[in-house]
Amino acid sequence: ASFRFLAFILVPVPRIPRRGGTDTGKHCSRMESAPSLPPTNHERQEPSRVYYSYFEVDETEMSDTKTQDQYLQEAKRLKHMADKESNQTAQCMQYLEAVLYFLLTGNTMENERPANEKAPYTMYKDTLNLIKYISSKFRSQGPQSYCSLHNKLVVLSLRCQSLLHLKLFKMCKAEVKENQKALSEYLQKANPPTTLEACGGGQGTPSPLSPTPSPAGSVGSVGSQSSGYSSGAPPALGPFVPVPPPIHRDMQRQNNHFNTVVASFDLWEQADALVYKNKHKDFFIELDHSCGPLTLHSSLIHLVRYVRQGISRLKQV
Repeated sequence: ASFRFLAFILVPVPRIPRRGGTDTGKHCSRMESAPSLPPTNHERQEPSRVYYSYFEVDETEMSDTKTQDQYLQEAKRLKHMADKESNQTAQCMQYLEAVLYFLLTGNTMENERPANEKAPYTMYKDTLNLIKYISSKFRSQGPQSYCSLHNKLVVLSLRCQSLLHLKLFKMCKAEVKENQKALSEYLQKANPPTTLEACGGGQGTPSPLSPTPSPAGSVGSVGSQSSGYSSGAPPALGPFVPVPPPIHRDMQRQNNHFNTVVASFDLWEQADALVYKNKHKDFFIELDHSCGPLTLHSSLIHLVRYVRQGISRLKQV
């Protein structure tokens, strides 16, 4: 009996909360009965994003596949139309469309492996000159005349120039490597800078670069004053490194290739700056979603699709 009594008094008795106090059970009951609130910012689920892989580039052929002659004829037709166009905006669009067909011509030349391997390179280089001409027409009008549509065309033009410069560099990559190898070997074996002695001195005449003190260094010496007398000795020449003609030629070529790749990155950054400065991010983001992001790794076929789609959208404005 005593055991049962102890067991009875050990049973916990629910506590009655005081007025104004807190009670966990009651609080939970209120929370359950309260209407559901909309999720906060950190509780909302972010929309899923679609990312593109570097290896998922669509390199299918263009829908309007033609021969290089057909592409070239269409490019010339559009260029002649642009030459006669009086409206600057329409003219720029037609020039860019002509550029796209010139690019397709060069790409077809590459795929067909022409007898003249320099033909595609020449086509791309001439096309680059045409794009530079288009850009110069915009620059001649001054920045104050640029509208939103013009700025977007300029960005597309800069993208074309950037990727074309990079394409020209890649086509010369074998030559770049050969030049670099020759220059590296020469620089490893090159002698340190030497001093060139002045020519024209008589036999036994000390060189102007001789460590022997010269009397001409004193104030009262002949020729040190403005008497009109000159010793006729040629000026001293500083240190120099002799460069063989073949190495000098490789240096010139390498410098040209270096300028080409630097121009590619510089033009790309100019395009990016224009997008941010003129607040065209939305336009190019939509274009990226439609065609896939255009990058410095993009092929010329991707560039053609991208710019063609961009021009098509601008025509609808």
